Amino acid sequence: MEDEIIGIVPNMKKSKMLGLSYDAFTLVATPDTTIFAKVTNDVIKQVVKESRDQAKAEGKGFFGQWGAQIKGSFRYAERYTSMSAQVALAENEANFSIPNAGISSIKVKKKSSQDDDQIQTMWQVTIQSNSGKLKFKTDFDPKDHLRKIYGDRVTCSHD
Repeated sequence: MEDEIIGIVPNMKKSKMLGLSYDAFTLVATPDTTIFAKVTNDVIKQVVKESRDQAKAEGKGFFGQWGAQIKGSFRYAERYTSMSAQVALAENEANFSIPNAGISSIKVKKKSSQDDDQIQTMWQVTIQSNSGKLKFKTDFDPKDHLRKIYGDRVTCSHD
């Protein structure tokens, strides 16, 4: 089924305005297409509300609902597993897609920086396709997720 979702990579941040701010996207892959679904406050609020309502329906008290709410805000990407690719693409006018056949390479580069006593690790993902180059950053290592979807087109390096 060409509409079947075969992989999801959450929290892909695309820089805008001189890198001072960013838009967050969830990468939603089907066998033929990769969709970039913009994460909006409305989407997060809806997922948080659904998580809280479900906890309430399960008879959980205030802290149980609060815990479900927090978990829900981190699991917003999971909702794409139960929707079709067309619905995911149509969900927001900022969502866009590219054909998988047009993706020539995906480079994942681990970048670390030290600030005082903390080491911050970030991964830069560069997707090269027929329609150009897309650059994202994420704060978790996406290489295993990406390899499951795109195979040997994914290469990794460290700074």
